[in-house]
Amino acid sequence: MNQQQQEADLAEINDLHEIFRIWEQKYTSTNFDPEPFVRRVAERFEEETAQYMQKDPDPFDERHPSRTDPASELGKNLKLLFKKETFMNRLVNDYLRDNFFTRQNINKSSLQLNVSACRLILIIMPGLETSAVFQVSNEQLINRLYEWAENGVEPLRSYAIGLLGAAMDIQDIAVAFRDQNIRMLPILLRRLRMIQKKCAQSGDISALLINENDSETPVDIIVNSTSNALSMNINDSQSDENSRSNAQDNPVNRHMIMLHPPTLATSQMLILRYLTPMGEYQEFLPFIFENDALDIIFNFIDNPKDLCLTFEALKYLASLLCHKKCCIEFLNRNGIQRLLKLPRQSTTATGIAIALYYIAYCEEAMERICSMTPRLISELVTYALGLLGCNHDSGRCHATMFFGLSFQFKHMLEEFDNQDGLRQLYNVISVLPILSQNEEANLSADEENAERQVIRHVCVAIKKYFESHLFFKYTQVMRTSSTRIPIPMRALKNPTEVIDDQIMSLQNILPMKSNWQPVNTFIQLGGISLFILIIGHSYEWNYSGRGETVRSALDVLNICCVVPRVHAILCERIDFPDEASASGFNIVLGCLEGEIVADPEVQKSALSMLVNCVCAPIHRPSGNVAKYGSCKKKVIDKNSEELIKMVWETVRSNNGIIVLLQLMTVKTPITDADYIRGMACRALAGLARSETVRQIISKLPLFVNGELQQLCRDPILQEKRAEHVQFQKYALELLERVSGKPINIDTSLANIHKANVVAQTKIQFNEQQLNYLIYQHLQDNGLTSTAESLLKEAKLDQVITQSKPSLLNQSFNSPSIFRSPMIQRSRINRKAVDHSNLNQSFNEINLVDTSKLNNKSNCIDSSTPSTTPIKLIKKAPTTPAPTTSNQSTLEKQTISESFLTTNVPLSLTNQQQKVPNLPNVNVTLNTIITEYLTNQHSLCKNPMSTCPTFDLFEPHKCPDPRPKSIAGMCVNVAARFFKRHQGFNSTKLDRRFVHTNFNVARTLRVPDVDLYFTCCDFFTPEGNKIVVGTHNGELRVLNVNDSNEEFSASVSDSYINNIKCSRDSQFVLTSAWQTPMSVLWSVENKQFISKLQFNDEEYVEFSNIKQDKVLGTKAETATIYDINTGQVIRTFKPVTFNQYNKNRATFCPTDELVLSDGVLWDVRTGENIHKFDKLNNTLSGVFHSNGLEVISNTEVWDLRTFHLLRTIPTLDQCYLKFSSQNVIYAFMVQNESLDDDHVYDSSFKVIDSYDYSSISTTDVKKSIYDLTVNSSGCQIAICENQGGYESVSESVIRVYTVGRKRDEFEGEIEEEEEMGSDEDDGLDSGSDNDDNDFDRDNNQRRRRRRLNINRANLNNMFDVISLSTESLTDSEMGTDTSNNNSDNSDDDGDGDGEEAIIELNSDSGSDTNWETEEEIEDDE
Repeated sequence: MNQQQQEADLAEINDLHEIFRIWEQKYTSTNFDPEPFVRRVAERFEEETAQYMQKDPDPFDERHPSRTDPASELGKNLKLLFKKETFMNRLVNDYLRDNFFTRQNINKSSLQLNVSACRLILIIMPGLETSAVFQVSNEQLINRLYEWAENGVEPLRSYAIGLLGAAMDIQDIAVAFRDQNIRMLPILLRRLRMIQKKCAQSGDISALLINENDSETPVDIIVNSTSNALSMNINDSQSDENSRSNAQDNPVNRHMIMLHPPTLATSQMLILRYLTPMGEYQEFLPFIFENDALDIIFNFIDNPKDLCLTFEALKYLASLLCHKKCCIEFLNRNGIQRLLKLPRQSTTATGIAIALYYIAYCEEAMERICSMTPRLISELVTYALGLLGCNHDSGRCHATMFFGLSFQFKHMLEEFDNQDGLRQLYNVISVLPILSQNEEANLSADEENAERQVIRHVCVAIKKYFESHLFFKYTQVMRTSSTRIPIPMRALKNPTEVIDDQIMSLQNILPMKSNWQPVNTFIQLGGISLFILIIGHSYEWNYSGRGETVRSALDVLNICCVVPRVHAILCERIDFPDEASASGFNIVLGCLEGEIVADPEVQKSALSMLVNCVCAPIHRPSGNVAKYGSCKKKVIDKNSEELIKMVWETVRSNNGIIVLLQLMTVKTPITDADYIRGMACRALAGLARSETVRQIISKLPLFVNGELQQLCRDPILQEKRAEHVQFQKYALELLERVSGKPINIDTSLANIHKANVVAQTKIQFNEQQLNYLIYQHLQDNGLTSTAESLLKEAKLDQVITQSKPSLLNQSFNSPSIFRSPMIQRSRINRKAVDHSNLNQSFNEINLVDTSKLNNKSNCIDSSTPSTTPIKLIKKAPTTPAPTTSNQSTLEKQTISESFLTTNVPLSLTNQQQKVPNLPNVNVTLNTIITEYLTNQHSLCKNPMSTCPTFDLFEPHKCPDPRPKSIAGMCVNVAARFFKRHQGFNSTKLDRRFVHTNFNVARTLRVPDVDLYFTCCDFFTPEGNKIVVGTHNGELRVLNVNDSNEEFSASVSDSYINNIKCSRDSQFVLTSAWQTPMSVLWSVENKQFISKLQFNDEEYVEFSNIKQDKVLGTKAETATIYDINTGQVIRTFKPVTFNQYNKNRATFCPTDELVLSDGVLWDVRTGENIHKFDKLNNTLSGVFHSNGLEVISNTEVWDLRTFHLLRTIPTLDQCYLKFSSQNVIYAFMVQNESLDDDHVYDSSFKVIDSYDYSSISTTDVKKSIYDLTVNSSGCQIAICENQGGYESVSESVIRVYTVGRKRDEFEGEIEEEEEMGSDEDDGLDSGSDNDDNDFDRDNNQRRRRRRLNINRANLNNMFDVISLSTESLTDSEMGTDTSNNNSDNSDDDGDGDGEEAIIELNSDSGSDTNWETEEEIEDDE
């Protein structure tokens, strides 16, 4: 009675918490029977599972129910159950023992407990980690299940089979228990067939299970004959099942088969779940064919009385279809026809989809299907297209993969197009919320991941669709009328290289307005834009199939590029949900950079697509396509040229040049680097057909300095030499397009320029020398009479009779020839010869080895006239002899010199055979001599375009550049001044000399050790006050003269990274890292008063001419504010971003233009004038002080033509500060290291602002945080910090005097100040020290002694200076722009004056400034 009362009480409890609470109280007591608790928990989970299955979840979704449906009670209860570790351990380890009670000395059978435990484990299997329950080490449990499955009573036997099916999903267990499975598999197949027969006889699959040894006693009565509550549940369930089985002919459509009460359907379901994982193993195939498993499956398909059982049978069928033999047998027994008769309903449709997918995986099976009747193929495609609308994601994915595998067969592809399958396949992803621009769609992470998988499978299927169409289209177009080769019925699986060749071939053949139906349909559906949108969204997606999704989408777009319309769509901008827009090429270039997916395969696909776009033919035919090989004339479509130019411009404006240049130097991943480099070079070669692109890349170091030739030397990986050869091929093509002529791969642009100079040289030689050589040749060959005639007609007799060699040379050589005193090649030493050996010398000079002439003729086009440019020699890759290591590089030189130096015996000439009659060719003696002299001229290290007459008797060599005799002038002021009147550009030397000397005039420190400076700027135009910013947000105004602090204020709570002072010292701009990021301060009564706050502006600066405006920078957006009103005057936001890491918007010198993020804006109209090509990732650029150029990192752009003028490697990653002395100060941008620390450089560079030549580099031995120049350019202030970014040990502001050398005595004083800086309480350690005052007085007296010069001499010097100054024009004494012009003219050598060295510190000509200049000159 107590047992029955306990079961009755448990039956009324529905809360699992309460059930587990009671179990926890009683499970440790003696004689405790856990079976009622286990059974009640199983009943509760069965009830929740039934409610959960009413929502029709995806049967192939293996996620936890709490993730599939977070609101379901089943998921919550499963989480609660698994938190009860004690209960779960007892359930798995104890309650599944067949001797549970006997081990506790309780005389009771454990059958009921084992049944309830198996029942509970089966029902909680969706949330159970199978590998944690079934392990190979737990051999006893699995063997016990095999025993129950073979010899147990029902329903324990069926439950054990179900648990074994769950265990066999683990491959290790299936392999470990292979022998038991071999014994069990035939038994279960026979048992399943027997149950099918019972169901066929009774017509009721819901009948209760009956033990085979007792056919009259129901199993449930055996299991629990004493439980009234259980009997009531059985009766209710049995009546419900009987009521639902009235119509025996119609299939039962329910969502699940209940485990309790156990029925025939339950047993069949559990057996099929065991057979499904076993069907994948090939060693079980003999048992499958022996017991005719396919016939059992056909019984479920042909008589679908319960669709849940049919689904389980379809799963088993799918596992068998993995084997080719089973797949062919299935088709032979009309399996396709039987599948098509099943209704497309929910779970069944999911099972049919996976079966079709495995059928399509077998190519031989698909070939048999294609050989069937067209009606059956049409029905199959129709049925599969219907599966694309399945309720479950797994069903749609399997149907999509079925089409992806079947597209290679022409019959399936044609039927798919006939039924508008592309539209239906496209609609699978076009309606997904994840791709919609509706922000109201709130999807969970699991829902988003499921939709991403659907997108992935659809992209792969559409890729295979277009690849098959490409193959059939290419085969159709390339067929000739003579071969009559039939079109194959199956597309080949071509590699990427073959597909690219097919695309390029079709682009060259198809007309401009070609009509390729698959692509046209895809364009009409909006597929191009959607796939670009998918690639853009993939940047934020993070799942395992992202790389395959992006790669498939790029491959689809690549094939679609056969049609020119697609190129125009890729140039258009596409709107994204985050209110951003970008062109298709922008997205493709993002894939190239690895921003979307860091996968080399994605980069390869993106490169293939870009190559096929930028390398497309410029001129396409406009009419219909003629047959391949036809001579029919094709009319060129003018729109094709406009289209390809639009493609080039779009790629260039989206920073395609820098992306391709970076890929050409890539070295990782090492296995794909050679291929990526080759494709990037090919794309850049195609892009170089644009005149604008050619002009830009021709100025880059990759071409100018021969870096591309260095890349062509060796592959990254030796095994990838084939890819490296392709890289060399396209590199040569790129060099030829940039240079405009055929060149060698080893030739740089400098050598090309040298060849151009040689080609423009006019070759002239002395005719008398040539006549004498002919005379000698005739004499040597015995033609004496002819020689005598030539001697008389050419008047050579006077020359021959000369007795002095000097007269001979005077007769033959032109007096205007310049003879270089040093010849840097081996040649004959010029010695004095006498009259007796004159003929022998000429004979040695004129004898030529025929083989050497032949070798030279192979390199030179002998038919070229004298004015034709010489062709560069392409050296063959021959292996040099080991004894002559530099023979290959000096081959041409050796040939030309051996003509002069080889001593050939005179008797050898008489042994030469007579030259036979040659055909009439365009070869003359003049062309031979011209080519010979041209070759000599090409060997010159510094060839000249204008040369004197060449000497046939002496090797030619152009003179070396004249040594700089003015080098000594750099250290002598007087020499530079007086040499100016001789035509030397001494002003440039003045500038170079002054800016190579910097002396510390003042060192400013802070008493607080923990405080350090971050930036600085001169507060007054005179430079006597400096505003400095600190890391804790303070502004301090320091007096340079006495090193005292004038006033200070705390303006921010964070690091101040920028300070700009107005020229009138009334306003100060600051930028920090916290809101407000930038503030305009008004300076009144030595106080900083906040005037305007710019909360989002990262960088601000004043306008240049009239400082009444402020230009702010926020990311790529620039904004102009009015200082007086605080209103926004204009905002500049580019459509196409460059996204520089450290963008700083800036005004031009006249405030008419604004440069921000590499985009040039008109301030007045707000229009975008031009976008400069992005060739670096950090700095956007600044205006040159002359207002005619823009300096962006190392690139110098012309504002008038927007051409790239030059590149200055010295300015790489440097901030620039312009000085009024026409120089540029450059210091390195801080770089972030891997540990997010900032790394600063310790040196600054001085660059000539006229020709960008490097003047000096000064190392201050501390990290430079900021640098500023005063208005006159005579002083600079540098913020120097010692230590790391977070651990600054010393911080100073040093004021340097420009042009003043550092005295040794002053250096010692400075070192003493450095040593005593830690003990100083003031800002300057030596300002209040009496000893330092005494030393300073000594130093001043010492300087006065050095300045002791004669007053008369000083007056004379001033007279000379005044005369020189008066000779200067007004334009030369004017602004920086006029100075620029005068300096350029002075560079031409006119010697006209510019600002003298004494004008360094003078704005007018006051006496005070003259004294300062005297001191500087004296220091020099």
